[in-house]
Amino acid sequence: MSEWLAKNDPHMENLRLYCKGVLEDEDLGALYAEYEGDIKSVQYDEVMALVHWMVSCGDYDMETVKDALNRIINIFSSQLDKDVFNLCRHVPQFISILSDENSAVIEHMDSIKELLKSFSKAQEGSAESDRCKRELIGKLEELTEIDKHYIKKENILFPYVEKYIPEYRCIGVMWSMHDDVRQGIKLLTGILSEPSMDSIKFNRTVGRLFFDIYGLIFREDYILLPMAAQKIPEDVFAEIVSQCPEIGYSFIKTPEVKAALKKGTAIPDGTIDLETGSLSANELITMLNTLPVDMTYVDADDRVRYFSSPNDRIFPRSKAIIGRTVQNCHPPESVHIVNDVVERLKSGKKNVESFWIQMGGKFILIQYFALRDKDGKYIGTIEVSQDVTGIRELSGEKRLLDFQ
Repeated sequence: MSEWLAKNDPHMENLRLYCKGVLEDEDLGALYAEYEGDIKSVQYDEVMALVHWMVSCGDYDMETVKDALNRIINIFSSQLDKDVFNLCRHVPQFISILSDENSAVIEHMDSIKELLKSFSKAQEGSAESDRCKRELIGKLEELTEIDKHYIKKENILFPYVEKYIPEYRCIGVMWSMHDDVRQGIKLLTGILSEPSMDSIKFNRTVGRLFFDIYGLIFREDYILLPMAAQKIPEDVFAEIVSQCPEIGYSFIKTPEVKAALKKGTAIPDGTIDLETGSLSANELITMLNTLPVDMTYVDADDRVRYFSSPNDRIFPRSKAIIGRTVQNCHPPESVHIVNDVVERLKSGKKNVESFWIQMGGKFILIQYFALRDKDGKYIGTIEVSQDVTGIRELSGEKRLLDFQ
């Protein structure tokens, strides 16, 4: 028995059966006729719940869900309330920012459409055709600004959706579609840059890119954003929107965003508040020692205060150096160089100094980073040494999706 029947909700069960039929390639016309009444009364929060079921039931892979969802949303779209934001208590600034960006993206896509019309009329190989190609490549480069919109969703909005909306699995589908758009822009730019362009591949890629972008905009404006506006507490949105400036904005002017007021939060005993999270001392030590680098911290008075202990240490260290001046940790012949490096970092002439050596068949990168507090005051230097032999040999790509 399904979860919907368990909740004694025949309307949702019928919608689930309709979606199941689409997922399993049943006759779309027959499915619509059978469930027409429920389809015509579908609401945006119900769509979110249905997508949650598609992903979480475990019977279908992501590509199957995305393909089916394109057809399902197309059928549902005419039924969804165009004034859906009127159902919200008010529209938070963060939601307005994302909605405004969507409107601006549509304007940019409209300009690409006009250019595509000119390109289709131009004779292949003509000066006009070449001009259109160059301008299209430029428009696609500008379109990469959409990534800031997607990053705000992925890194700011989605964690709160997971926290406050039980039926949150649709965000995984959205994230996958973000990647489709990113890949589509790269692919289309590559096709336009080819000396002999494959027109069939070009048209297919253009169509897919427009379909994905407009599909995402619809799902945000009619499903995700109004749901978030209703379910996420009002006071939380101040915290959410304050995180936007660090990422930036897509195709809109930078809005005036107020910083969120920090609330006093209880930090468990033995836990260190790191502003962007909290860790126990043991977790922090383990994290620093797991990183494949040697780190040594020298404070503002040039005294060694800390060093990490990775398994494969590059340079020897002992606890006896703690409290020792950094100058006394080097041979006399190189002290003047150490002083020069430290002075440049202290004075602000440099923020980082890099050196590299070959040692025992390894290529070692040694970097010194100036540490400054929020007011710009120098509080020390951190030395980071890393074996980059393997990194230098990398080529091509190995993406997370390529993992076996």
